[in-house]
Amino acid sequence: MHELTKAEKKVARAAIDKGLDAEFKEGLENFESILQDWRQGKFASNKEAYHKIFKAVDDKDYAMSRRYDGLTGGRYLLTVANIFMDGYIDEKDLEGFRPETKEIIVAR
Repeated sequence: MHELTKAEKKVARAAIDKGLDAEFKEGLENFESILQDWRQGKFASNKEAYHKIFKAVDDKDYAMSRRYDGLTGGRYLLTVANIFMDGYIDEKDLEGFRPETKEIIVAR
Protein backbone atom coordinates (compact mmCIF):
# COMPACT_ATOMS: atom_id res chain seq x y z
CA MET A 1 0.00 0.00 0.00
CA HIS A 2 1.33 3.40 -0.99
CA GLU A 3 1.19 6.00 1.77
CA LEU A 4 0.78 9.67 0.98
CA THR A 5 3.08 12.15 2.69
CA LYS A 6 1.59 15.00 4.69
CA ALA A 7 2.31 17.37 1.79
CA GLU A 8 0.69 14.97 -0.67
CA LYS A 9 -2.41 14.73 1.49
CA LYS A 10 -2.73 18.49 1.22
CA VAL A 11 -2.48 18.26 -2.58
CA ALA A 12 -4.98 15.39 -2.53
CA ARG A 13 -7.48 17.41 -0.49
CA ALA A 14 -7.22 20.29 -2.99
CA ALA A 15 -7.74 17.87 -5.90
CA ILE A 16 -10.68 16.25 -4.13
CA ASP A 17 -12.27 19.65 -3.48
CA LYS A 18 -11.87 20.52 -7.16
CA GLY A 19 -13.35 17.17 -8.19
CA LEU A 20 -16.30 17.60 -5.84
CA ASP A 21 -16.99 21.06 -7.23
CA ALA A 22 -16.81 19.69 -10.78
CA GLU A 23 -19.32 16.98 -9.86
CA PHE A 24 -21.70 19.60 -8.41
CA LYS A 25 -21.42 21.57 -11.65
CA GLU A 26 -22.03 18.45 -13.74
CA GLY A 27 -25.13 17.64 -11.71
CA LEU A 28 -26.49 21.17 -11.99
CA GLU A 29 -25.98 21.17 -15.75
CA ASN A 30 -27.82 17.86 -16.03
CA PHE A 31 -30.69 19.17 -13.91
CA GLU A 32 -30.84 22.31 -16.05
CA SER A 33 -31.14 20.25 -19.23
CA ILE A 34 -34.07 18.38 -17.70
CA LEU A 35 -35.70 21.69 -16.78
CA GLN A 36 -35.16 22.99 -20.32
CA ASP A 37 -36.88 19.90 -21.70
CA TRP A 38 -39.76 20.54 -19.31
CA ARG A 39 -40.03 24.18 -20.39
CA GLN A 40 -40.11 23.05 -24.03
CA GLY A 41 -42.98 20.68 -23.30
CA LYS A 42 -41.03 17.48 -23.90
CA PHE A 43 -42.70 15.67 -21.02
CA ALA A 44 -46.19 14.24 -21.03
CA SER A 45 -46.90 15.84 -17.65
CA ASN A 46 -45.39 17.98 -14.94
CA LYS A 47 -45.36 14.89 -12.77
CA GLU A 48 -43.15 13.04 -15.26
CA ALA A 49 -40.71 15.97 -15.39
CA TYR A 50 -40.65 16.24 -11.61
CA HIS A 51 -39.91 12.55 -11.22
CA LYS A 52 -37.14 12.75 -13.83
CA ILE A 53 -35.41 15.61 -12.04
CA PHE A 54 -35.93 14.02 -8.64
CA LYS A 55 -34.36 10.79 -9.87
CA ALA A 56 -31.43 12.68 -11.42
CA VAL A 57 -30.78 14.55 -8.15
CA ASP A 58 -31.11 11.36 -6.11
CA ASP A 59 -28.77 9.40 -8.40
CA LYS A 60 -26.12 12.14 -8.42
CA ASP A 61 -26.36 12.57 -4.66
CA TYR A 62 -25.96 8.82 -4.14
CA ALA A 63 -22.91 8.65 -6.40
CA MET A 64 -21.27 11.65 -4.76
CA SER A 65 -21.98 10.45 -1.24
CA ARG A 66 -20.41 7.06 -2.01
CA ARG A 67 -17.27 8.78 -3.21
CA TYR A 68 -16.90 11.64 -0.72
CA ASP A 69 -18.81 10.95 2.52
CA GLY A 70 -16.62 9.82 5.40
CA LEU A 71 -13.50 10.35 3.32
CA THR A 72 -10.35 9.85 5.38
CA GLY A 73 -6.66 10.14 4.51
CA GLY A 74 -6.46 6.43 3.87
CA ARG A 75 -8.84 6.77 0.90
CA TYR A 76 -7.37 9.94 -0.59
CA LEU A 77 -5.17 8.17 -3.13
CA LEU A 78 -7.96 5.99 -4.49
CA THR A 79 -10.36 8.93 -4.58
CA VAL A 80 -7.88 11.13 -6.44
CA ALA A 81 -7.22 8.30 -8.91
CA ASN A 82 -10.94 7.86 -9.50
CA ILE A 83 -11.69 11.55 -10.03
CA PHE A 84 -8.68 11.78 -12.34
CA MET A 85 -9.92 8.80 -14.32
CA ASP A 86 -13.41 10.33 -14.51
CA GLY A 87 -11.95 13.61 -15.84
CA TYR A 88 -12.85 15.87 -12.93
CA ILE A 89 -9.17 16.77 -12.42
CA ASP A 90 -6.22 16.75 -14.81
CA GLU A 91 -2.44 16.34 -14.86
CA LYS A 92 -1.97 19.90 -13.58
CA ASP A 93 -3.79 18.96 -10.37
CA LEU A 94 -1.27 16.17 -9.74
CA GLU A 95 1.78 18.45 -9.70
CA GLY A 96 2.38 18.26 -5.95
CA PHE A 97 2.58 14.47 -5.88
CA ARG A 98 5.82 12.48 -5.99
CA PRO A 99 6.50 10.77 -9.34
CA GLU A 100 5.69 7.33 -7.94
CA THR A 101 2.38 8.62 -6.56
CA LYS A 102 1.48 10.19 -9.91
CA GLU A 103 2.25 6.89 -11.60
CA ILE A 104 -0.18 5.07 -9.31
CA ILE A 105 -2.90 7.67 -9.93
CA VAL A 106 -2.52 7.67 -13.70
CA ALA A 107 -2.23 3.87 -13.92
CA ARG A 108 -5.55 3.19 -12.16
